[in-house]
Amino acid sequence: MALDHLESVPEKLNLLDDMKDLNDSHLQREVMEERYAQYREIIGSLQQQLEDSKRRIQEYREEKFKADIQNARLSALSSSLRANSSFLSSSLRSDVTSPIKRGTPPYSEGLKDSTRSLTLNGVTS
Repeated sequence: MALDHLESVPEKLNLLDDMKDLNDSHLQREVMEERYAQYREIIGSLQQQLEDSKRRIQEYREEKFKADIQNARLSALSSSLRANSSFLSSSLRSDVTSPIKRGTPPYSEGLKDSTRSLTLNGVTS
């Protein structure tokens, strides 16, 4: 219609080309805006995934730290129990090989010596 009339006027051909270029530019801009919107969506999704990954890594590190502390405590307790067990078993072995009779308290020898000079009714034994 109006554009057809412009094509018939040679001096207005530049104006028609400019309008076509403007229309093409407008379409290109719309395409670019759509692509930019998709790009922003993708970037937002990737940023969220990154934040989620960082959070999971931090949770893992905290759990690992707690597990390492628990492991260290259990190792210390285990070593302590082994040391006590070793001490007790060596004590039992030394009791078996000691010159003091088994079943008598270690202080009973000293009691025998102190009871030898006991005085009863004025008589020293």
